[in-house]
Amino acid sequence: MLNWLRKKRPVAPSVPEALWKGVLARHGFLAVLAAPEQDRLRALANEFHKAKEFHGGHGFAITDDVALSIAAQAVLPVLHLDLDGEPRSALRWYDDFVGIVVHPGEVVARREITDESGVVHHYDEVLAGEAMEGGPVMLSWQDVQRAGQDADSGYNVVIHEFVHKIDMRDGAADGCPPLPAGFLGTDSIRAAREAWMAVFQPAYDQ
Repeated sequence: MLNWLRKKRPVAPSVPEALWKGVLARHGFLAVLAAPEQDRLRALANEFHKAKEFHGGHGFAITDDVALSIAAQAVLPVLHLDLDGEPRSALRWYDDFVGIVVHPGEVVARREITDESGVVHHYDEVLAGEAMEGGPVMLSWQDVQRAGQDADSGYNVVIHEFVHKIDMRDGAADGCPPLPAGFLGTDSIRAAREAWMAVFQPAYDQ
């Protein structure tokens, strides 16, 4: 399990070629990236893999293939969101958590909400994944495995949950992460948010 990262080295080992090719073969939406982007994705996935802790729930075994499949998809949304010109700085979008819990299938979560009248309601929610603000990410491996075959329909539980983590960096799940001044050539944080929403909102509405 996680064999290529077992030995401590001054320089991070790279992802084994056979392991990487296997991930690309199962995830066509990653394989179609241009060669420089694939190289960048591979390096980020390696760094992500080192920085996070993968845990299996309900007896699920975390293998190199499981961890790398998740890592490669998790870093796709931040592939070009480096914060200071250094590619690895893109992973700072995910520096508010360490744990990733992978279950073999969907999870039933017990929920409690209080309505406007003060009445407390209890219900069960079936989850394929969940991103917790400041906390871990939970994923259903059954759903993670569908990423390649469901790409055309837009279903990807890994990307979905990790985009939530980016969005929640400022404490609000409102579709816009906390963007730095200078993002997309803007001159202020407010302008950066306006530029983001000008693209995001129409696409979301559509």
